[in-house]
Amino acid sequence: MTSQLSTDVFTSEWSADGAVVVCIDGSPLRTDVITWAAEFAHRHSLWMRIVFVAPNSADPNTGDPNTSASPTGLFMEAIQIAESVSPDLRIRTDLISGENTAILTALTSEAALIVNPLIVTQQDDLTAPAPACSFATVGTSCQSQATADLPVVVGLDGSAYSESALAIAFKEAEAANTELVVVHAAPPEAELSRNFEAGHAPQHSTPLTWQLSGWATLYPGVTIRQIEFDGPSVAILEQLSTEARLLVVGRRGRGSFDDTALGTTSSAMIRKAHCPVIVASEA
Repeated sequence: MTSQLSTDVFTSEWSADGAVVVCIDGSPLRTDVITWAAEFAHRHSLWMRIVFVAPNSADPNTGDPNTSASPTGLFMEAIQIAESVSPDLRIRTDLISGENTAILTALTSEAALIVNPLIVTQQDDLTAPAPACSFATVGTSCQSQATADLPVVVGLDGSAYSESALAIAFKEAEAANTELVVVHAAPPEAELSRNFEAGHAPQHSTPLTWQLSGWATLYPGVTIRQIEFDGPSVAILEQLSTEARLLVVGRRGRGSFDDTALGTTSSAMIRKAHCPVIVASEA
């Protein structure tokens, strides 16, 4: 992998705060993605890293030869969008080229959250390795509506990554001053088997109210609404995502973007949700 970094000053204080990493390439910028990432970084006092990702065969200095957009021009445009959210937002720009595994490893460094990491794959190759940190997708199906009054939705199944999903969901609900909807569902039997094989025992014997009690103490200002049912959660999460500002789900660990590693629910929500989705890494 070759990596060309900007000459921006990068201090230890920035890395301590963590970064919201946004992936772009030579295609036209999606303003909604840059805006969402900047707003998230601003709410959570994070800095922002805008990364131009080029395939291994491309020259990262020239961008995609099929477009007229150069990395410099796209960086300037992305920075203007981000600074329109908050002029005080701390921003770093990078150029990275290489194979998917190396790029995702590089992006994980100092990242609190990676936005739209699928951009580094070819033709939505879900077998590419997932980043070893939480990541967000802002899909094209997202509704263009005001989200100020919409809740944060988190899907739980009692597995090892539920606590990580709850941590992100509570932080976002508090920062956005909005309701948290907690959906607790039994995962499919096949997914339970994969959890056992991976050494992650389900925790359905623990009542949801007990699981939430500690978080409710940490975030007393967050209003919680609980939804519990038996069965797959894909349908209800997809429905709730039509009226949510954010959906948070989990994944087992550091595997690929396919169903086996992410879990059927997380993988389905990346494709089907009508709001931004954060897939939480295991704590």
